[in-house]
Formats: sequence, C-alpha cells, structure tokens
Amino acid sequence: MRHKLLAVWYILVVVLIVEISAYGITGFMANSYRKIMWDRFNDGVREWHEADSTLPYAGFINYYSKAAGISGQAVAGVIQAESSFQPRARSSSGAYGLMQIIPSTWRQVNNELKVCAVRHPGECTSECYYDPELNIRIGTAYLSQIYKSFNGDMVLALAAYNAGPGEVSRYGTVPPFKETNDYIDRIITYWYKAQNQPVPAYGLNAAYWKSVQNTLGWWVIFTAALIIFTMWKLFKRHRSWRWR
Repeated sequence: MRHKLLAVWYILVVVLIVEISAYGITGFMANSYRKIMWDRFNDGVREWHEADSTLPYAGFINYYSKAAGISGQAVAGVIQAESSFQPRARSSSGAYGLMQIIPSTWRQVNNELKVCAVRHPGECTSECYYDPELNIRIGTAYLSQIYKSFNGDMVLALAAYNAGPGEVSRYGTVPPFKETNDYIDRIITYWYKAQNQPVPAYGLNAAYWKSVQNTLGWWVIFTAALIIFTMWKLFKRHRSWRWR
C-alpha cells in the first residue's frame, strides 16, 4: 500500500508539471493571437470612421469624436461596452451616464473644456452626468487625452479607460485583469461589426486558446489538491515527511 501511494504521488507530480507547462504554452498562444488582433485594431482605428447613423446619439458621437481626433466607431464601442447606450446608467462604483464617467474625471476634463456650466448653470449635479451630449463630449475628450498620452495606442487607451491610466503605466502594457482584457475584446468585436467585417481568425484563436488555458488552470488546481491529499495520507501513514 505504501509503495502504491508513493507511486501515485510521483505520478501526480509529473502530471502537475505537464499541466503547468501546458498552461504556460496555451497562455503564450492566447497572448500571441490577442497581440496580433490588438495590433490590427490599432492600425485600423487610427483612421477616423463615423459611427453608424442609426445608433442612438450618433450625431453627438461623430461630431465630438471627429473634433477630438479619434474614431467615432471606437467611441460608440466604448458606449456599448459601458452602458449599452443607456443615458441614465450608473455603476456601483459611482460612474455615470453613457460613457460611465466618474465625478473626478468629469471635473478634470470639464475644468479644461468648461462646458458643463453652459448647459447646466450653477454647480454641476448628477443631471449633468446624465446629459447625453455632455457625457459624450466629456467622455470622448477624456478618451482622446489618454489615447494621445499613450502615443496613439487605442488598446492602451481603452485599458486606461477601464482600469485607470495608473495601472497601465504600472504594468507598461494592458494590466493582467480579466475584466480589462474582456472589455477591450468586446470593443474590438464591436468595431469589426461596425466595419461589417467578421472578427479575424486570430481573434477567434485567441479566445480558443484562452478557454483551453482556463480549463487547464482548473486541472492544475485539482491536481495540486490531489497531491496535497496524497501527501497528507503519506504523512499520516509514516508520521513523517520522509517517506523513503
């Protein structure tokens, strides 16, 4: 029994090493394909494209995105991802309106543009944040600012819009947050649909390899748990960590 249990432990350790190696390889594959998709998106989004005129608030989106020098379709993608075009959306973290802007960001941009008081005299309230035109103007101006601060890299600008510029600067790339990566992928998917193009094969490959990696991650946890359980059984049997 002792030798059988010890053999199981050895086998599990080998399996874990193989699983961890496969986890790293699939992660590399997913990141490589995703990088290709991000690079192609960055190349395509540098040219201004107007948002579909049938979209809600398309006039505001196209006017302010063109003025800010960023793609109207990218702005529309942000609105879709942030609020699904619901002007009175509010998040649990206190972000408001179509582009889900937090008050501190609103004040920062509005201090430069000085547009809020024109439409809403007096102190800016939540009604300012819910005003579709103002929200799009402020949000688009902010997206443009971070887009330029990251040297025209829209992927990093979207990451900063979601996770904050500080996190992007801290990691020097897109932060390794699932929410942020999924957010970018949703906007890129929306952008391709706006172009009347299917998501390229490398985008689908990235999703496939990521799903494989996630599955392997659970197997790594399961195998590690079995190893710990086997070690406990060996310790209990021999009352020592020296099994040989």
